[in-house]
Amino acid sequence: MAFVTTKFDDATSFKVAYHSQITNAVTSNLTDGAGSLFSVKIENTNNAAVYIKIANAFTATSGTTPPDWIFSCPASSTYTYEIPNGVAFKALSVWANENAAESDNTTPSVSGQEAVKVTLLTG
Repeated sequence: MAFVTTKFDDATSFKVAYHSQITNAVTSNLTDGAGSLFSVKIENTNNAAVYIKIANAFTATSGTTPPDWIFSCPASSTYTYEIPNGVAFKALSVWANENAAESDNTTPSVSGQEAVKVTLLTG
């Protein structure tokens, strides 16, 4: 499954982007342009840590493009990273790896009912 991005009604400009099984396949220009990143939630039922990597770029390549932000989540955990006042971006490209190194291209190892889910709140 790919990221699904939902915009709230016209009362606010927030968008929620959700991926139910993120891998090392990059989703480029996730929000279709500029905005602010306010929150990153990672649900990791996997038996290994996972690293969500986000580049402030229209396109990216896992293992080649240096991410601007790396968010970690230990095995069998849920972490939410809040960014007060948000951080501005021109575009978001997002992927996940099993290791923190920028050069890592290893997809998170999941099996059976394990999953790595990511929810981003942008505006």
